[in-house]
Amino acid sequence: MTRADVLVSAVAVLRDHAAVLPAFVAELSAVLDAHFTNYEILLIDNGSTDGTGDVLRPLLARHRCLRYLRLTRPTDDETAVLAGFDAAIGDYVATLHPDHDPPAELPAMIESCRAGNDLVLGVDRQPPRPGFAYRALRSAFHALAGKLVRFDPVTGTSVFRVLSRQAVNALVKVRLRKRHFALVAADVGLTTAAHPFERISRSGRQSSHSLFRSLRLGLSVLVHNSLVPLRIASVLGLLGSALSLLYSFYVVGVYLFKQDVMPGWTTLSLAVSGLFGLAFLMLALMGEYIGRVLEESSARPLYHLRDEVSSAVMLAETRRNVLDRSDAA
Repeated sequence: MTRADVLVSAVAVLRDHAAVLPAFVAELSAVLDAHFTNYEILLIDNGSTDGTGDVLRPLLARHRCLRYLRLTRPTDDETAVLAGFDAAIGDYVATLHPDHDPPAELPAMIESCRAGNDLVLGVDRQPPRPGFAYRALRSAFHALAGKLVRFDPVTGTSVFRVLSRQAVNALVKVRLRKRHFALVAADVGLTTAAHPFERISRSGRQSSHSLFRSLRLGLSVLVHNSLVPLRIASVLGLLGSALSLLYSFYVVGVYLFKQDVMPGWTTLSLAVSGLFGLAFLMLALMGEYIGRVLEESSARPLYHLRDEVSSAVMLAETRRNVLDRSDAA
């Protein structure tokens, strides 16, 4: 078998995976060594407490091209993957789960990436079927994501994916604390392809859906990546201010055209409507300014380069815009 002359980086985040680590590293190393001339395996320890470091030391002596990075404190898996992206040097970078993702699918996914796709997503052929409440909330989230964030999530995806070097370089520029990989990739504008695969389980445990965790993740996606809720609050503030102004006109009309107005009612009503109108107007203005602050502090690059090509000769022999002497007297 002819091995592809590319450098592949495989990134796996570890969190108490000591039991499956030897089998996972052996299988991944065998697949990469059989299909690629150069590769590296990056294992990111994200707060393991089951002796992962002790299990890994013999593996470092047994397998080549193996790197172990241990984070100082536990963080979310998206940030741990970003640490792997920062350390990876490959032409193509793969991310996979040490328990559920089969390394045998990597050659086909990398080949699809080499064919021109920036990102190849692994899609489970037979994902676990969630309950009715989960499916209903998922449908609602997909509808809201399409309207508020302009994002169409793919069902059945996980951390199993392959990225080109250009895609990795673009993604690492987005330094958000609340990172959501699929959303950042869509915002960058990466060309995406799906690769069906069958999920495995080295530990024997089957993956399951957590309704509370998914609900919290969905709310985080909508709140941290869309200004639409803030815009809605601003519009409601302006609407409330306009209604308070109309009510003030109504109070003045009652005072002018009605004879038996209770003493003090006009003054009290004007004071209440004026204060409420001012409060609603301040809410609208604060919403707009907070939205602008969020946009400016989102740490998103203004643009991303997909490719850059230059001619062989960068400078002409004669520089027409450079003087050989000064015209100053």
